[in-house]
Amino acid sequence: MRLLGVLVTFRRPEALATTLDRLAAQTRSPDRVVIVDNASDPRIADLVGPEKSLEWAEYIDAGSNLGPAGGYELGMSRLLETAEDDDWIMLLDDDDPPFFDDAFENMERFASRMMERDRATGAIGISGGRFDRKKGLVVRIGDDLIHGAVRVDHITGGGLPCYRVSAVRQVGKPLAELFFGFEELEYGLRFTDAGFHMYADGDQWRRRKHVKRDQGLLPPETVSVERRAKRRFRMGEPSWRRYYSLRNLILILRRLGLHRTAVKVSLGRGFAKPVVNLFLGPRNSWATLGLSLRATRDGWIGATGRTVEPE
Repeated sequence: MRLLGVLVTFRRPEALATTLDRLAAQTRSPDRVVIVDNASDPRIADLVGPEKSLEWAEYIDAGSNLGPAGGYELGMSRLLETAEDDDWIMLLDDDDPPFFDDAFENMERFASRMMERDRATGAIGISGGRFDRKKGLVVRIGDDLIHGAVRVDHITGGGLPCYRVSAVRQVGKPLAELFFGFEELEYGLRFTDAGFHMYADGDQWRRRKHVKRDQGLLPPETVSVERRAKRRFRMGEPSWRRYYSLRNLILILRRLGLHRTAVKVSLGRGFAKPVVNLFLGPRNSWATLGLSLRATRDGWIGATGRTVEPE
């Protein structure tokens, strides 16, 4: 098999330089990585020039900001022109490099093992989640369940999502019109609905979580239910990220035919939660309410693409 990659970047040359160094340090080098530049930034093009000796790197100027979803779709289209069915395509971030230098080596080994065990394997990764279709919520997988091959219905961003090319040719590419937010969730649900299975490598998942906790990058394993509920209930600053998350979740639910769940999400997160927060923190809540109502409307009328400019 070959390990191919799509790396989307936007105005972060320093972060990208670090990520490229980490890719070059892998014990198992990628065979080809298409770097999609959403900002037409000459500094990005310089990082992958011929003098950098990154034989596996290829630069594409997207021409405009397509977001992660559009960038992945563009890069994957380029790779599929020459990819073989047994190849795997990995989606990478410019500011979230592989956590360990043997990450690609372990991914290749895990892919081979899962294909021997389950020929319906369509995607693998280091971390993933499950989706509650009745509530419209991503369900966290408890630490006690993370061991061996963990069955998931989507690979999380930063979890090195890796898709088998033969499956991609059946399922299709990521939805460019989502622009930003929940693109991995939508893609994973499309894979599982098509009959493919997705697995996270529990051993590498636990390994990464343990190191991150030791470095203070993750909270302790035990966090009170009351604290988590309070954190979910309160709303932070109004942001374009919140807009796209709500809009895209409604779009995804409607595409799945889950209209009742889409109504629940619209009423709960799009209206009720911002209204209740008017009394808890009125300074931000009026702006959040307006943005939430717009996201809800756009989700129902099918407004896609870059409808709100990222700040």
